[in-house]
Amino acid sequence: MHDSTFCRAHTPSIDNFKSDVLAALLGDTASAVHTLATLLKETLNSQYLVLWHTELNNSVSVALNLATPDALLNAMLTLNGTQSKSLPHSVLTHLQTEFIANISADANWVALHQDTQKLAIDNCIALPVVTHSNELLAVVSAFNLVNTTVSKMQQARIDILCSALCQVMHNEANTRQLRSLKKHQSIQIAQQQQEIDESKLVLQKALYQRDRVQEQLVEMENATALTTMLSSLAHEMNTPLGAALTAASHLETFNERCGQKLANNSLKKSELKQFHQDAHTALTIIKRNVLRADQLMENFTQLVQDQHQRSKREINLCHYLTEVLLSLKPKLKTTRHRVCLDIPSDLSVVCHAGAIGQVLTHLIINSVEHAYTENQAGKITIEASNTYIDSRPSLHIVYIDDGQGMEQTSVSNLYKPFFSLADKNSDNGLGMHICYNLVVKFLKGTIDCHTSVNGGVRFELTIPM
Repeated sequence: MHDSTFCRAHTPSIDNFKSDVLAALLGDTASAVHTLATLLKETLNSQYLVLWHTELNNSVSVALNLATPDALLNAMLTLNGTQSKSLPHSVLTHLQTEFIANISADANWVALHQDTQKLAIDNCIALPVVTHSNELLAVVSAFNLVNTTVSKMQQARIDILCSALCQVMHNEANTRQLRSLKKHQSIQIAQQQQEIDESKLVLQKALYQRDRVQEQLVEMENATALTTMLSSLAHEMNTPLGAALTAASHLETFNERCGQKLANNSLKKSELKQFHQDAHTALTIIKRNVLRADQLMENFTQLVQDQHQRSKREINLCHYLTEVLLSLKPKLKTTRHRVCLDIPSDLSVVCHAGAIGQVLTHLIINSVEHAYTENQAGKITIEASNTYIDSRPSLHIVYIDDGQGMEQTSVSNLYKPFFSLADKNSDNGLGMHICYNLVVKFLKGTIDCHTSVNGGVRFELTIPM
């Protein structure tokens, strides 16, 4: 046994010991490990001490040395480098304290016999630092113990110090893992946010195009061209844009929640995986629907004609509407419906004839396509007369059909763009919105709808002259 004068140290009192351990646990990782290792060296009354950090058995390396000769450290590092993690301690596999009384006679230490003899190292004790789940975090190797037997007081302190080391090292491992995960999550969230921003830009472009097309539609003069465009617009455009908006809203909510939890360090791995899955699904929905809407808008925009300049002129209303009905003959001749004009033959007005003709064309086609069942014979009546509203001369037009009518809940949505009660294969969705804009915004008049289920429909238009 080596002379004890080399390693005898001052052993702190129990109060000082507890205070030192508590201070170490409250400090940073490096100082905590150094303090606890120093207390272990003092408690074991050893000459040299080395702490081997195993990192859950994935690797073994010297984490700390306390006045340990370089020759001993280099020799053990060389041994470790040539034999992977096969340190000359069976503690690595058995997770139990191991004491080697005579290193020079131990076959497991044969590779280090020359170095231990030079340093006059006689004995060694190896202490495992394990978690509650028996995962090995580190091994403490103490050389040249003065006393080969450990008292109950020493053992109690050793247990406390090893437990404290375990807590410090485990916390440090968790901190490193959390830091790495947080960095990875930040990158993922940044990438997701970039994809969200790009999708929102595409969506905003589609919405802008929709608004532009809508503005052009409500001012178009050619009613025949308009009605042929409405088939796909009402449902095909509204559906993908609605789905994309919903998915984008959900994705934004997911992203905000994930960001908040990440900032509070409360984001779980399972929540991150769920966010990734939800984000992938939402982005797929957005991309598919926005591309569909964008393609639809491009095709639809190509069909929109420039608005013709409208000017007022004097017309015989009865004759003019007869001409309008003649232009609708190809549409009406395939049905059994009758359109009756109850208008004085001498009723002449100065008005925007094209706008009035377009409004009545929309109303007639809307009745033909949606007010009656197949093969039903319907009657459509158009009445007109001069009147005064607030002492101002006005044209009063009444449009009546004897079809199936509508529920009152539908009337409140009747003039909204793309609203329709028809199936997806019908030409519908913008007709009544165009009527409303022509009467109210362009002609500065009013349009009122009176209807009931199976009671037909009655539109009353008042247009200032």
